[in-house]
Amino acid sequence: MRRAAWGLLFLAFAFGGCSGKAAEHSPSPSPLSLQAQQLREKGYRALTLGDVARAVTIFEEVRRIAEGLDDRRLVAETLNDLGGIAARQGHPADALVLHQKALGIAHDLDDKALKAVSLGYVGQAAQLLGNSDEAVGFYRQALLLARELKDRKLEAIVLNNLGLIQLRQGQQEEAQQSFRQAMTLNKELSEGRSLASNLANLGSVLEESRQLNEARGYFEQALDLDKELGDSEAVAIDLRRLGGIAELQNRLEEATGYYERAYASYVALKMAPKAAEMLKRLSRLAKMNGSQDLMAEYDSRLKALLASPGSK
Repeated sequence: MRRAAWGLLFLAFAFGGCSGKAAEHSPSPSPLSLQAQQLREKGYRALTLGDVARAVTIFEEVRRIAEGLDDRRLVAETLNDLGGIAARQGHPADALVLHQKALGIAHDLDDKALKAVSLGYVGQAAQLLGNSDEAVGFYRQALLLARELKDRKLEAIVLNNLGLIQLRQGQQEEAQQSFRQAMTLNKELSEGRSLASNLANLGSVLEESRQLNEARGYFEQALDLDKELGDSEAVAIDLRRLGGIAELQNRLEEATGYYERAYASYVALKMAPKAAEMLKRLSRLAKMNGSQDLMAEYDSRLKALLASPGSK
């Protein structure tokens, strides 16, 4: 499961399996049904390898097979798979349509587990569309069901994403509570990537309330964990945040060091706009320090970066 740069945890591909109904009363799956499940696993592997186009093709085939078998639960799961991809690719409106169809099937089947996951997905799409109040409503419904079903992984993801909305709405105490609850669950579940996101998001709450030393501590923990996990983009974000804290505390030399490291990370990731942002910050700090030569160097690097192909 990946997290968006602003801290949202994508639900996509995190859930699946049994619906909570007694498996022993279910008929043995047909060969075609087994084929569909195996294809779905191939779709997940394609996503892990970054082959999104292949994953979409596979999931569409799974959906076709499921519809032919009238396996409505598998249809809904595949709709959520496709919606998750759409959300990651920056098409939340398309994702919302797919997840709403899955939620409708979950209601028809009276499948609480499928309903909980689908509600979480709908909330995610609404959040990405900027419909915060709607997202909160769906998240709260998903949270109730997740707790009833004792689905702690879903509960932790929903709490994290709910906390982001609370933070953006200025509800700092509520956001902090949501992130801390999610953090506790993810520690118990050994969900490293989600825990790193919780730590960084909690740091953001404390930064907003100007508890800078505490915020710095959480960002440092997030950085250590993201390094351990090998999440290069998250490492760059953590470095940028630590640079921001150091700058707010007027520790300009330390801030420069963090921004330099974040810049190098973004260059390695070929994320030119983010690298350019770091160079602008570095130039500003050099100016504040009265270092005209260093400021000129950063400005020159920025000019070269913006003129290079793929800098947009």
